[in-house]
Amino acid sequence: MPALLGCSMEMSAMRFVLVATFCASFTIAVILVPLVRAAATKWGLMAHPGGRRKHRVALPLGGGIAVFLACCLPVLAAGVLSYLWRHDQSLFSVPPSLQDDVLRASSRLPVLLLVLAGGLAVAIFGLVDDARNLRPRTKLLGQFIIAGAVSLVPDVRISLFIPSPWVHVVLTSVWIVLMMNSFNLLDNMDGQSGLVALLTGGVLLVLALQTGQYFIAGLLLALMGSVLGFLLFNLPPASVFMGDAGAMFIGYVLAIATTLTTFVTGTRVNPLFPLLVPLVIFAMPLYDVLSVVAIRLHKGRPLLEGDRSHVSHRLMRLGMSDRMVLLTVGLMVLATSPGATIPYGSATWQIVVPAAQAAAVILVIILLELAIAPRSNHEEEP
Repeated sequence: MPALLGCSMEMSAMRFVLVATFCASFTIAVILVPLVRAAATKWGLMAHPGGRRKHRVALPLGGGIAVFLACCLPVLAAGVLSYLWRHDQSLFSVPPSLQDDVLRASSRLPVLLLVLAGGLAVAIFGLVDDARNLRPRTKLLGQFIIAGAVSLVPDVRISLFIPSPWVHVVLTSVWIVLMMNSFNLLDNMDGQSGLVALLTGGVLLVLALQTGQYFIAGLLLALMGSVLGFLLFNLPPASVFMGDAGAMFIGYVLAIATTLTTFVTGTRVNPLFPLLVPLVIFAMPLYDVLSVVAIRLHKGRPLLEGDRSHVSHRLMRLGMSDRMVLLTVGLMVLATSPGATIPYGSATWQIVVPAAQAAAVILVIILLELAIAPRSNHEEEP
């Protein structure tokens, strides 16, 4: 009984810390978004009509800076406080039930600082792109440089049980760049990138909590709180955009959280888990990227130039309103991602089943799009 009571107290204290992280990030975002919106308007950092977005008037960019700060500040504060307490426990009191977790968090402060430094580089690079509209190749090169630098950190790598550090660096770099671009490409209509990040981040959060990976859970809750605070100003009709600075940062954090999360438990190691679980969680944004690539290849369009061939644009051409498209995209995520929370274990079928379910949902969407495409092609915009 005392052991059960102690475990219950520890969980209660940890829940309080995690909820406080989420609330702090949400509050900071709600405060900062109007400020950066006003600053962006004053400095002329605006998204003008045209391109892949469908808004009719110029709207301020820079909301991503609020997302970045709202996510990073609580996480950084928690990391620094845990480090200070570890070296001088008289500075402030920590409940006994949390002391082991605080010590573990302080030991991971170097990794946290490197991750946040990478996030800062992504946000700054995205802000430069928002202001100067970098060429696609330059943008892709910059993304790979940042991702490659972060991937050199041994603790931030995808291994897939392949015994080669350089393969780990390449795999991790490609994954980070793919995720940054996935969520950047989703930022083509009000609220879409943030909503998908909120839902997929929630699924990844469940996985982290299942195995007590509270470091990852705290990072995800900080991101989710900042995104939710931003969405209050970005849902249709939006008054501010996150821009590349925010969308790429969101993809970066989710990619890093994926690489840091342990997807295998127990004594038996199943290599399918770290491979398929992220693919199931992010099935919808990955489908958007791959379908756009397929359409551009089929029509002979440049792969790196923006257009209106994304899922959201295709749904709009079917007659859906912005809110209906957003709801449909959210339901697509809910129909695919949550299956990844089931398979924590070691049996192969436990991950194959939700992976097959996610693939089936995507295939149904593809078949429906192919059936409807001939009727809507004449309405397609270049």
